[in-house]
Amino acid sequence: MAESDGSTTAQANGPGKPFDALAGFAAQAVIIPAGPAPDANAAVAYALGWAVGDAQIWTENGAAGNLKHLESLPEELRVGARPWNLMIQQITALCTKLNAHLKDAGDEPDLSNPINICDNLPVDPPDPDNLDETVKNNVQQLHTGILVVLWSVEPPLGKAYLLGHEMEQMCAGPTVGKTAVKDSVDLHFPTIHRLLFALASKLPPNAAHATDNSLRMLQAYLSVQGTESAEDLLHQGWRWREMLAGDVAGKDGLRLGDYIAAADSVTDKLRQTAWQVIKRFAVWLIIALVVAVGGIVLIVVGTRAAIGAGIASVVAALGLTWKGIGEFFGRAAATGEAELWNAEIDWAIAHRITILSKIPAARELKQASALKDDPPIREHLTRHKQWKSNWPDVSLPKETTTK
Repeated sequence: MAESDGSTTAQANGPGKPFDALAGFAAQAVIIPAGPAPDANAAVAYALGWAVGDAQIWTENGAAGNLKHLESLPEELRVGARPWNLMIQQITALCTKLNAHLKDAGDEPDLSNPINICDNLPVDPPDPDNLDETVKNNVQQLHTGILVVLWSVEPPLGKAYLLGHEMEQMCAGPTVGKTAVKDSVDLHFPTIHRLLFALASKLPPNAAHATDNSLRMLQAYLSVQGTESAEDLLHQGWRWREMLAGDVAGKDGLRLGDYIAAADSVTDKLRQTAWQVIKRFAVWLIIALVVAVGGIVLIVVGTRAAIGAGIASVVAALGLTWKGIGEFFGRAAATGEAELWNAEIDWAIAHRITILSKIPAARELKQASALKDDPPIREHLTRHKQWKSNWPDVSLPKETTTK
């Protein structure tokens, strides 16, 4: 009876069947760990930072060139003082939304003072020939007040607000002659790059990394070519803003070809990674393989009684079961492939949303001294040229009239 119990226990703890490896792999490979959920308030704070930046550009320069994105709105909203009114109403609405969140969370101080400043801003837009210093100072106080409150009570929201403001200043500054396109990007890039990484899990899915990829390509391109216009940068900035503010999802603009290209890249990187691992741990892999094969051979040969049970127990204790092996590689595949896939989707989105007018030939990119220390970006610029050639942006047909 004792022998029977021992044999049964050993068999239960043994290596199992080869099919168990497939079952274990499949069970684990579909388990992709979920990351932290985005914070909707971070997108609101980002949009608020951009809007306040718009107001600052207008009050400091008396020009509305930074609001050219309003051309996408109906004609009746783009005449007279309505663009200014719309902007102030947007700032007030976003402040009110964040203020409600702060009050619900019991945070102090709140945004009551910035909202009061919004209420006291004039309904008429600044006169370019006679800029009102009072209005300019009020908008500056509005910016400082919002930043101080958000950063003191909820730093991630403060960072999101600053990100929106920095990106607006970078993209809109050249339209009013504050700086050249390349200089503006170089000036703001370090802060924006740092904030995008800090907020990657707070902003909408894919938005932060895809935007950072796009911005890195733009900066590298400008360092080699440097021919983008102020209007192009503003248009590019609006694409970033729509995604980071949650107006559109990063994946909305992707096409079937984009997913195919991303899958091909993931497959290639997995192959490269596997080869690097094999070369680096060749000796240990050979030893592990010999031990595993030896154990399996002993089990397959059919050793019986105490010896067979002992071997099976040791093998199982070491995790050398078919199911354990399958689960291990299943977890590795789920984690590694999921991360690679997400990274490639971020790059696919970046390629789709990035506007570059004339990318140099591959040979010029290879010889460019500015890209000498950044081969990955050089590779992505080359890939971007192929991407746009194979899957160009689809433009809407011009309106036609019939008689």
